[in-house]
Amino acid sequence: MIHSISSWNLARSPNYKTNTDLLYPYSEVPYIGNYKLVRLPLPDDNFVDHVDYWGEGRINIKAGSSGYINCYNVNHQYQLVSNGPDRDKKIPNRIPVISYTNCNTSGYIKDNSVKLVTLMGAPINKSCADDIARIVNSREGKVIVYGFKSDAPDIRNLDAALKEKGLYTCDRYNLNMLLKSITLFDENDYRAYINVTDLGEELYNNVLDNKIEDAVNIANTLKNNENGSKIVEIVNKLLENENKNIMEFAFNLWNTDNRDIITNYFPIAFKLIFNKDFVKIINKYNMFSLRVDETEDSIKERIVLGDRKDKASVNVRWEVIPVYESNSLYFKIMDMEYGTLLRLADNEGDKKAKASSNDDSKAHWLLVPIKVDDDILFYILNKEYNQGLKLSDASDEYENKQLFGHNGSVRGHPELYGWFIAPW
Repeated sequence: MIHSISSWNLARSPNYKTNTDLLYPYSEVPYIGNYKLVRLPLPDDNFVDHVDYWGEGRINIKAGSSGYINCYNVNHQYQLVSNGPDRDKKIPNRIPVISYTNCNTSGYIKDNSVKLVTLMGAPINKSCADDIARIVNSREGKVIVYGFKSDAPDIRNLDAALKEKGLYTCDRYNLNMLLKSITLFDENDYRAYINVTDLGEELYNNVLDNKIEDAVNIANTLKNNENGSKIVEIVNKLLENENKNIMEFAFNLWNTDNRDIITNYFPIAFKLIFNKDFVKIINKYNMFSLRVDETEDSIKERIVLGDRKDKASVNVRWEVIPVYESNSLYFKIMDMEYGTLLRLADNEGDKKAKASSNDDSKAHWLLVPIKVDDDILFYILNKEYNQGLKLSDASDEYENKQLFGHNGSVRGHPELYGWFIAPW
């Protein structure tokens, strides 16, 4: 129901006991366009923190809670509070618009000046969507709307307007406590439009928390809207912080028709691994390449060496094979000269690395990537024994070194225990 000017004039003043009385609301005056108005934010402020479009202040009723106590509420110039204890009072901190189809707050709110815009269940016509896009800040702003189906015409209007502004949808965006305080709608009945900076942070946190499906969706959104540089930035941040979940993130990208994200925005080692290309595995400390020794022992296993000289022959050719099993990603590492798998023996202390046809858990490996300066390195950790690969201090008569698992932690020491995975 739209109230008339006469009923609006006679209505009681806003409730500023429940709601915070902000500077320069226009709750007590109708729409007056550009006539002697103070536009928000004020010169000393960078932003308006929060605007609730079609908001009426905080309303708590039996069906649930809506609105906020500390924001500006854009609404029809003669609209009164429609429900709850303040029903038929004037709306607190109200910024007026002429009508529901003529939504122009430019006389009251500056362009690109609002950090958070919310809207709950009310119509989003093109005029409303365009005004929301006008006021929200493109670099730090976000828009949260409640109570719409994803294919609603309202959402199509808002999608189009905010895409032009550089804000994009983020599925299952993690709402803060303020936004979760809206209980009039189902818990997941909201749609979030996020700026590229915050999308990057959400991507980083989702990988960190192993919310891989959500991370893939965000990476897709960034790619599809020509923000690949943000993916590169977040990948580098994950690598610099030795985050092991990045491997599962990359695996899921590769296996969900997003291989172009790996190819274009990840270091080349990731494509080599997930494309099962032939690679060389080279120790950072010595720059020795791994190869399998020619001599087979009595149980048909061979030791594995770091070769000082060989950088290109078939002897140093390997394939890294991703395996996803029981909700866990691990890797097999196969030497292509003999077709054997890298594994650890079960001796005490530093365990000897062997190459064998045995395909058991001792031949299962975890890869933890890390960026050091401009280098992309990997800790190569045995899944069974949690020992990372290293080369012996001693050398044989040919100046080669034997490969072992390190009986201790290798994390934090990439200069000693890091490995390049490079094209063969």
